[in-house]
Amino acid sequence: MRGISAPTGVPTLRRVTQSSDAGALGAHVVVVGAGSAGCVLAARLSEHPRRRVTLVEAGDVSRAVDLPPAMHASSFLDAAELPGRTWPSLRATRAAGQPARPYLRGRGIGGSSSINAMIALPGLAADYDEWVSVHGCVGWGWRELHPHLAGSALELHRAPEREWGEVNRALALALPSAAGGVLLTRDVDGRRVSVNDAYLEPARDRPNLDVVGDTVVDRVLLRGVRATGVRFASGDEIRADTVILAAGAIHSPAVLLRSGIASPGIGANLHDHPSFPITLRRQAAADPRSLPIATVATLSSGIGSGGVDDLQLLPIDHLGPSAPDLGVLMAALMRSSSRGRVRLGSDDPSDDPVVEFDMLADEADWAPMQAAIDAAERALDHPAFGAVVDVVPFDRRRDAVLGGLGDYVHAGGTCAMGTVVDTWCRVAGHDGLFVCDASVMPQIPRANTHLPVVAIAERLAAILAAVG
Repeated sequence: MRGISAPTGVPTLRRVTQSSDAGALGAHVVVVGAGSAGCVLAARLSEHPRRRVTLVEAGDVSRAVDLPPAMHASSFLDAAELPGRTWPSLRATRAAGQPARPYLRGRGIGGSSSINAMIALPGLAADYDEWVSVHGCVGWGWRELHPHLAGSALELHRAPEREWGEVNRALALALPSAAGGVLLTRDVDGRRVSVNDAYLEPARDRPNLDVVGDTVVDRVLLRGVRATGVRFASGDEIRADTVILAAGAIHSPAVLLRSGIASPGIGANLHDHPSFPITLRRQAAADPRSLPIATVATLSSGIGSGGVDDLQLLPIDHLGPSAPDLGVLMAALMRSSSRGRVRLGSDDPSDDPVVEFDMLADEADWAPMQAAIDAAERALDHPAFGAVVDVVPFDRRRDAVLGGLGDYVHAGGTCAMGTVVDTWCRVAGHDGLFVCDASVMPQIPRANTHLPVVAIAERLAAILAAVG
């Protein structure tokens, strides 16, 4: 991957460090989830021909040539609207008192990397160094992760300005940090490059790699504290020496909870990047199939120790065929202290987990969130915006902000390293059972989370290959 260079507090329940056999892999590894982490792990671990790898995915696992064209289109809205590409009934409560609303999570080959906005940001060095200094995640600082952030197999390109819509152009004129555009996971022709494209598809013909689709995992099979395989929702089972859950920050903790694993912290520490959407009425409708996001503005609130590059303004040029005349400017808080939880509504794997973010519950988040809205208002006052959009009036009082609060679908933290898993991502107190996805992040970085998750998977695969 090219284009990434080095950029200039949840209470720990207990410190978890690896034992000498924590990374040992057996002859058969089952990876659950074919998303940003799972595709990377399946591809990397199957590079060793004497190891058998089975990748299990809840949705469709068609080969790349058989995927619908919308999976590679410029607009992530096209991909997300395809049947079966998201969890259709998954809902989440963003803030206390808010009704639960749909929460977008990718389903099928490539996971959320196949439906996201393609933004590739690494976060700050301080984000990862804090994992070490505050959470005890030795080996996961910037020095260790930067090579994987900068050297992944993902193809990255900025969209040429001729593809930018009016809202993105206006933001680039209003704020210097948005000028030049943002790196996107796409090729030179503008086609999306998901982890399926970059990692899994080149490995699919390996005789030691099996990819199983349309199969929901119910629970991990255990013999004492050792994982011995997984049971599917159908009741079928597959035996393995090692199980790696890579089902994401919502579904990985749900599988652990259904498995009866009682490690403290499973499902806790849930957080996302809270955002406040400001609706813009375009003076001329956009092409609903055009690229919605090409730029991002990063700003600093200056509030507290985390007040550097902790705010983001994200322009969305249109809302697809249903609303080509509307755009949005998202004012987001990229570092928050508030925490929520994932819990089971029932033990039935066909029932969605209960997802409660509790955003802005910590008073420390309120001032920087206000600063993000301030920054959005200043940007919208720029003549570049006035020439192309009208701002739909909005209420920024506390109750109104809480009522309209959104997210970035960047859920993380629910199987945090240092609490639920050790520094080799093994579930504490268990053998042969790992978690690797955004759930292991003790604090999500000040960046869109896809690229960091890929880097985490690359690093874990390298660790496991070295010892297993």
